[in-house]
Amino acid sequence: MRVRLLNFQLINNMTFFIKLFVILTFFSNLSFALPRFAVQNGSSCIACHVNPSGSGLRNDYGTNVVALEELPLERWLDKGNKDWDGYISDHLQIGGDFRIQGIQYNDSDSTRKSAFFPMQADFYSYLKLNNNAGIFTKIGVKGSNSLSTEYWALLSNLPQNSWVRVGRTLPNYGLRVDDHTSFTRGGNFSRTLLDLDKEGLIFGPYLNSPLILELGVPMFGGLQWTSSIGTGIVKSSEELNNLTTQFNYTGNISDNITYMGGFSYMQEDNFSMLGISGGISFSDFTWTFEADQAENWIDGNTSLALYDEIAWEIIQGVQLIGKYDYFDPQTDLQTGSISRYTFGAEIYPLNIMEIKLQLRMNQVDLNNVSTQDPEYLIQTHFWF
Repeated sequence: MRVRLLNFQLINNMTFFIKLFVILTFFSNLSFALPRFAVQNGSSCIACHVNPSGSGLRNDYGTNVVALEELPLERWLDKGNKDWDGYISDHLQIGGDFRIQGIQYNDSDSTRKSAFFPMQADFYSYLKLNNNAGIFTKIGVKGSNSLSTEYWALLSNLPQNSWVRVGRTLPNYGLRVDDHTSFTRGGNFSRTLLDLDKEGLIFGPYLNSPLILELGVPMFGGLQWTSSIGTGIVKSSEELNNLTTQFNYTGNISDNITYMGGFSYMQEDNFSMLGISGGISFSDFTWTFEADQAENWIDGNTSLALYDEIAWEIIQGVQLIGKYDYFDPQTDLQTGSISRYTFGAEIYPLNIMEIKLQLRMNQVDLNNVSTQDPEYLIQTHFWF
């Protein structure tokens, strides 16, 4: 039986949004890495990020072109700092991402509750040793009493413009979307309201970064291949038993039609996961997607996760978003899947700031699950 989550409570929720906006405007999200920007530009994530696989600290192009000229509201383009690129010396670059979220939701007793909490506070540094080598570090808050760390060395400009990374970081798999509650990137790990065994695949926000050795090779045209071997992720261990590989292709059909497509595979002991991802951008519309199938994420079962997003840039700096997430933890069973529908807007008033408004509704194919009203979210993201 599918449970539809309705009852919008418009008056109360409008008041909630107003209060949230006032509070969060004076505060400082997940790494500013949106795959649809790569689709829109018909280029890989390496174009905007220090990490050639994407996410985290932005390079000069990401800071001074995309974030400064292409994202913000046009009326405030001249408010951006054209002199700031993160470099505090000739060789040392710093940066950060800070995100706070407010949410209104049904608690387990079906009462409406509101919560404010930090989603991310990450600080980055990149020490450029020379034009072909550098060292990256990230320190962030992972939970109430622990830190999230990431560090790796990068050797670039090798034959065929290939690169090698070694250190503690996530392997390159799928789309690195900025919403860790999407079922392809973690799901509802910290708050399972729907009584499912698991509500998403492995890339949750509290995942410890494994030790990996990664090789990346731009092959021909817009094709890029990455492959890594690393320590355990599914069952955290220091054995080198995780193999991850991805093929990704970007290109354009015309000046206003660009696209991206990818295939990813991960193997670790008896766990395996494969997926396809990509998108296409036409004029002011961009569609991105990912579909992953995992074996033995839940022992003895096949799990399926889907992600679809359509973004419409109505004016520069304002994008309307429609998103569909789906997760079936045990595809052999006729019940137990969850679907989430998300509608909202992303506003970029300045080159260092994003405001995200969302309404999320869930459908659950599971008996004896209490009806949940829609969730309302507001999020602010500051980066530098």
